[in-house]
Amino acid sequence: MSASCQQCHAANARTFHQWTFGAAREPAVVTEQLLCPACARAARRQLRQTSVNQTGSQAGLTRDELIAQLDRFFAASGVFDICRRCHKQGTGCCPPTCRIIQSNGCQSGQKQKTLYCATFLCGALLNAISECDAELGRLLKWLKSDVGVTEWRVYEMFTRVPAVHREPERPLMLPKNYPPLPDLDGTALSNQLMRLADEVLALRRQQR
Repeated sequence: MSASCQQCHAANARTFHQWTFGAAREPAVVTEQLLCPACARAARRQLRQTSVNQTGSQAGLTRDELIAQLDRFFAASGVFDICRRCHKQGTGCCPPTCRIIQSNGCQSGQKQKTLYCATFLCGALLNAISECDAELGRLLKWLKSDVGVTEWRVYEMFTRVPAVHREPERPLMLPKNYPPLPDLDGTALSNQLMRLADEVLALRRQQR
């Protein structure tokens, strides 16, 4: 039995989510609505108009700015080097159907990268970073669980997940702004993280 739209009571409603962010590391406020296609389009138009009216009043990072900042940090800290080694040993996370995947994994600086990809780090790598810097580990876990998830549906399409296997929930509209992040000094993390690289790769082999 199909769900009814909470606005017009049409029978062909879907679940839509909308994320609102506060400061970094604060849980996002997620609003859930059951809307038919027509009411979803109307809600998006209203959100866009509200966003236009508030231009200049919202401080934060755009999607592209956030992805670029994380890419710079991951490159400087050695995260991308560990990920490349992980793909080389056959235990990488990126699905082979991804549009920009290469033999040694996802590359930094890809303009097409989704926010989900940019914020995702496997548990083994997150734990290693937390061992080096607990506060940084908490920040990256928050980015993965609260920020990256806003683009899960974009990620599914980007990596060519068959439609029948995609999650039924959809974003009503992607956030316009994301919380500013503290300064991420990848160089300061690099030496400590590289000493744990072999442990991370060994753990990934065990998990597979």
